[in-house]
Amino acid sequence: MAEFAGRIVVVTGGAGHIGRAICEVFLAEGAEVIAIGRRKPKTAIVAGDREASFFSADIRDPGASQALIDHMVSTHGRIDILVNNAGGGPPVAAADASPELTQKIIALNLTAPVVLSQQAHPALMASEQVASVINIASVSGARPSPGTAAYGAAKAGLLNVTKSLAMEWGPDIRVNALIV
Repeated sequence: MAEFAGRIVVVTGGAGHIGRAICEVFLAEGAEVIAIGRRKPKTAIVAGDREASFFSADIRDPGASQALIDHMVSTHGRIDILVNNAGGGPPVAAADASPELTQKIIALNLTAPVVLSQQAHPALMASEQVASVINIASVSGARPSPGTAAYGAAKAGLLNVTKSLAMEWGPDIRVNALIV
């Protein structure tokens, strides 16, 4: 039997390279997967004969992320696993980054996963098993990151919030980070 059979898995940035691979692994293990992104992927996300659903949302917008959670609750009644994968940012020297770019990078890589996790908390608590939040971090959050200072700072913040939420929400909800 597949390890995640019947589990409801939400993956932000699900159409991108890492996100797509995460979706495919969960699909192959029997989960019902909902890929989240601003744009629908050009090709379906599949594993064997199973296909991920897609929900369009810009998770930097708290209203859009709340609409996602509302949809998940009305459709599935719960979320078993939330993967905060959406992220990234262009390389730019700290002295050259505009305030607007810095804010967008921090919003995508730190604020959005924190807010989405908070909004998802009741749906995670409704899981019949121990729920999980998996934050996709970066080595840039754990070491100096020339050319990606705002990104590195945001991922460092994500690592910290992961530890804080793990202590607050455990043992009902596991919260972990993967450094990729």
